[in-house]
Amino acid sequence: MMPDEIFSWLVENVEQGSTILEFGSGHGSIMLAKRYDLISVEHDKEWIGISDSHYIHAEITENVISTEHNQLGWYNLSSIMDVINSKDIDVFIIDGPPGNIGRHGILSIIEELPTDAIFLIDDVHRDAELDIFNKLHRWHGGEAKTFTSLYDSGKERKWGVLQP
Repeated sequence: MMPDEIFSWLVENVEQGSTILEFGSGHGSIMLAKRYDLISVEHDKEWIGISDSHYIHAEITENVISTEHNQLGWYNLSSIMDVINSKDIDVFIIDGPPGNIGRHGILSIIEELPTDAIFLIDDVHRDAELDIFNKLHRWHGGEAKTFTSLYDSGKERKWGVLQP
């Protein structure tokens, strides 16, 4: 689950009712859906419907960028592109699919993403997610900030935000 500090940051910086597209759904989606118009992209059917989000079931498929980064794949693009092309999305949260599958697939649609949106990338303490954050920052061109939170175990974790 995303750290509580991410929810606090969103409340302080993103207007209630804004549209958020999250990649990867979880228990944090329950809190997000109470405040925002939440669209959740999820590959695992067991996680679909745990919140009042609008869910998109997108299976993991082969993805050229994912393959280049030795990852298993990314969400099926056709399901995602319909939403990106039809909605004004204020915030993109990249917290899925799980790290053992890989998240670099987001870069395969980078030219379709709005540069005036906020991008929040969880787990940038891991090399792969930090690489995504840096590549998105070069494309996005906005302000980049990283934040530190703690797991329940006390171990550090980091997350990053790109703002216009």
